[in-house]
Amino acid sequence: MDRGDLQSRIDAAVNRRRPLIERSDLDAYRLFHGESDGVSGMVIERLGPVLIVQFHEGRLSVSPDDARPAVERLMHTFGVKAAYAKYFVRDRSELTPAQAAEHTRSAPWLGATVEPRITVREQSASFIIRPYDGFSYGLFLEHRDNRERIRKLAGGRRVLNLFCYTCGFSIAAAQGGASEVCSVDLSKRYLDWGRANFELNRLDPGAHRFYCSDTLDYFRRVERQGRLFDIVILDPPTFARMRRPARTFVLEKQLGALLTGAARVLDKGGVLLFATNNRAMNGGRIDRELHRAAGGRKCRIIERPGLQLDFAGDPHYSHTVLARFD
Repeated sequence: MDRGDLQSRIDAAVNRRRPLIERSDLDAYRLFHGESDGVSGMVIERLGPVLIVQFHEGRLSVSPDDARPAVERLMHTFGVKAAYAKYFVRDRSELTPAQAAEHTRSAPWLGATVEPRITVREQSASFIIRPYDGFSYGLFLEHRDNRERIRKLAGGRRVLNLFCYTCGFSIAAAQGGASEVCSVDLSKRYLDWGRANFELNRLDPGAHRFYCSDTLDYFRRVERQGRLFDIVILDPPTFARMRRPARTFVLEKQLGALLTGAARVLDKGGVLLFATNNRAMNGGRIDRELHRAAGGRKCRIIERPGLQLDFAGDPHYSHTVLARFD
């Protein structure tokens, strides 16, 4: 693909996202979504004053050098200060120390170095972003609309956010008036990041609960306590390696146990939001596991949200289901 063709495809992708770009309450969105926008293996995201450019090994149809002029033009268009490149390999466990260090360097691929901590706006919320903190920078953009769903549902309800990462869904629930928000993640570092997000949004983290725990262990704990929730958010990774104790998480193998655990801690009439970006998992498999997890309870699918504008055109990218357990 020549540079002119690449530029025209990026221009077209940006034009399709004009409704997002023109919003005054939003400066975090995906500008270019790989193959669905005409270039496989390349993703461009705007996060306030920076661009994050992802290059995916094995799928890439354009070289970083050829992409450089188009990214520089985007920087000028959006008035951003820097572009940070992320090079996604098939197996991150095989990264060399030099490759890993490349993703934590403050010096950007293009432009000038920015602060290690910046903030972005998403409707009524703000989030801390760390653009050179590794592969993950602090926010899953594909859940912007799902966070708004939780914000609208949360009023007066007890909310449990599992695999909470930096607490994006928890912020939405607290802003929506949840009576209680419990955030669970195996990473103390991400929970601390989540508490900082609460403070950024003038929400008292002391009024809510944060648990550094494995999700299945947490289910067992709250079942013993007899605690129940009105909303459970379950957005697990597809695959992860944990260090202490050393083990591997594979969603395909643990989906049933996770959904069963979520159903057991949901009160009558409770709602589960389940989301996954596992491309191999289809809606039929999710529905079967949900109804199996319900046991003797009635499980009703109340919504299957579609993809947002900035992720449209890639139907297998992620799946979200909202289910009510009576």
